Amino acid sequence: MTLIEYNGDHYECRKGEVLLDALLRQGADVAFSCRNGICRVCLKRCTEGKIPPQAQQGLAPELCAAGEFMPCRCVPTNNMVITDSAAASAHSAPKKANSGPRLPDPDLWAALGNGVVLRQILEDFYTRVYGDERLSPFFKDTTKTRSVDKQYLFMRQLISGEKVFFGDRPKNGHHWMVISDELFDYRRDLMMECLGRSGLPDSLIARWMQIEDSFRDDIVKSKPHPKVIDGMEQPLDGFGEETLDVGSLCDACGEEIDPGVTVRYHLRLGTIYCPTCAHLTPTSMTTA
Repeated sequence: MTLIEYNGDHYECRKGEVLLDALLRQGADVAFSCRNGICRVCLKRCTEGKIPPQAQQGLAPELCAAGEFMPCRCVPTNNMVITDSAAASAHSAPKKANSGPRLPDPDLWAALGNGVVLRQILEDFYTRVYGDERLSPFFKDTTKTRSVDKQYLFMRQLISGEKVFFGDRPKNGHHWMVISDELFDYRRDLMMECLGRSGLPDSLIARWMQIEDSFRDDIVKSKPHPKVIDGMEQPLDGFGEETLDVGSLCDACGEEIDPGVTVRYHLRLGTIYCPTCAHLTPTSMTTA
């Protein structure tokens, strides 16, 4: 058994027990989320004692040198004195953001290779989303390429300030999806994992995640709500027609659609169909 001093209070950690589990078992007030070393919400600083190597795996060298570690991956082998980490606030997952991200963000855009790294991150992320049994059902009528392209333009506009995205904002884009805080955090942890693999420094990952968190209130809900355009509620189902101001891709055949072409679109899903595919519906497409 090892002894842990945390912010002046004392706790016991059983042999082979994960430190985070020991703290929670004894009533310590510790923030955490994924419990797997991905989100880093539980990050702490060790001021006395030896940190097991696995508890610092994946952390930036400067954090390791400062004694930062992840209690969710720490099985202590000796007594430790630990405190809260200032760096943990960069990885916290607040239910409501106190302040929105500062956008555009030229430094983040430059670190993303002016879009090159952004696309790589999104390719990695959506590959995992489409293979995930909890998240993939939300995308069953949209190709992975289409999802990557849309999110790329959305994030590019937010971060760079370029006017390149002409789709729905998150509130309307997710209006039909029932998404809990827990599912939002599940997706959030997946994105954190992908960002960690991208090589972005922790400070810039935190700025990306601030963008993600700023849309929580628009996405999390217990039941679908109508799409609102120009102050008017739109139906939850059915089709409409629209003449495109900018080019796009047909969600049925994948062919390019030129500006000025009138397309058919699904009111709830937002999928669009070129004139050749206008007779198709998401149901007939998936059963064909």
